[in-house]
Amino acid sequence: MGLRTAAENFLKKVFGDALYREFRDAYRNVRFGDDKSKDRVTSDLSHEAPEPQWKAVGASTYKWVSPSKAQPELKEAKVAPAEPETDAVEEDQRPLLCEKFLVKDHLLIDYVDRSGKATRRRINVEEVYAYDDGVYVLRAWCLLRKAYRTFVGTRIKGCRDGASKEIIFDLLSRLKKRSYADPGNVAKETLDDLSLEIVIAIYSLTNYRGKGVKKRYVSGKQKNALVDWLLEQPKAQSLLLSLETDKRTEAEDLVRESIGDIKVTQSDYETSARTMKRNRSSYDRYEVRRQELIDFVEETLKGEPAKDTAFIRLKEDLLDPSFRIGREIDRDKFNEEFVTIKKDSTKAEKKYKSKKKEAVISKQYRRFERREPARLLAIEVALRHLGDCLDDERLLFGREDFEEKIRKEVAEAFTPAELIQAGEMFRKRVSHGISTAYCNFGLRKSNRSWFTDSTGKSWLDLKTLKTN
Repeated sequence: MGLRTAAENFLKKVFGDALYREFRDAYRNVRFGDDKSKDRVTSDLSHEAPEPQWKAVGASTYKWVSPSKAQPELKEAKVAPAEPETDAVEEDQRPLLCEKFLVKDHLLIDYVDRSGKATRRRINVEEVYAYDDGVYVLRAWCLLRKAYRTFVGTRIKGCRDGASKEIIFDLLSRLKKRSYADPGNVAKETLDDLSLEIVIAIYSLTNYRGKGVKKRYVSGKQKNALVDWLLEQPKAQSLLLSLETDKRTEAEDLVRESIGDIKVTQSDYETSARTMKRNRSSYDRYEVRRQELIDFVEETLKGEPAKDTAFIRLKEDLLDPSFRIGREIDRDKFNEEFVTIKKDSTKAEKKYKSKKKEAVISKQYRRFERREPARLLAIEVALRHLGDCLDDERLLFGREDFEEKIRKEVAEAFTPAELIQAGEMFRKRVSHGISTAYCNFGLRKSNRSWFTDSTGKSWLDLKTLKTN
């Protein structure tokens, strides 16, 4: 036991817990509250506040003061609030573009719903959606509702570790740090980074089996070969090396499981191949990745009767810049194949909702989200329209209008009943899909591929492709 802990225990015995806390809070208020140059504010040490309080200074940062004076002490809720956790109007006003990362964390939050009522809730975080405006949204299993819910970071007015009850001063930083050690997030990042190669490889290895999306998935030796090849790529190696040995094995197993779940549509293949196709420009960001993919497919199909046919088509689709693949899609074929994708997703959703144990629910939920059709279609549609803009030499165009166009086109592939059932998650999944498409296409926020001008209008700039 340390000297500090021994002193705290001694004072508690002498004065009692309640009086000890009052003395401790008074001391902290004097130390951190009166001297504004030394205010204790996580991630913003220069922030000044007129008086000690829980005060938001960013999307995830709060000023520390005595919990007893900052807000009424909330008891953990026993009954689920009548109001929804999020405000639909507020959600629609948020920018469409967002990034998503996976993380597991058990939290005790003081959350204010849209009616202004605060409740203390236990949640198990699964996903974090980080928006361009600095707001983040948690997707978490609510132990009170026994279901997945979303929680907006700006409505979280207090947060504690679910086990130790210690106050968390910078929630977003904590979640990001923990995501680096989450095997599910490492698997997700690996799959997202190589999503074009995965689609093209699966189609090339399986298309000769027969027609229809039900035939276009890998299994057996082909699946193992594809997984091994993916895990040998530099980005995958870098991500896996950040994990401990047991978690590294878990991440590899998740990649293997996900590859086995993927069914490739004709339009998905054409869009991916068109994105990776050799172009006439002197700058070609896919040159090395394209050749490595062609070599892999040739090696894996060795001994197969259809090897020559599949290999010749792949080289033509990726290496002949004069052949413009994927400009138009076969609408009837797309509808037929997309129905199958949606049916598979419905089965996966029912599977996780039928489970009882939280660990099993979490695993099946993540499996369901990996193949969620709105996100998959958003990636495909966004890539196709970005390719059109590049072919037509429209290199600068309004970002918000472009993203809203993608959202509407994706929505047309779902029935009104399906959109109602998806609720607010439809918009989030489309947002993540668009963000993934930008990365696959070579667009980066850090390189100002999208920016806001002096009038407040947002733009996408494809000329940055040559400088990435």
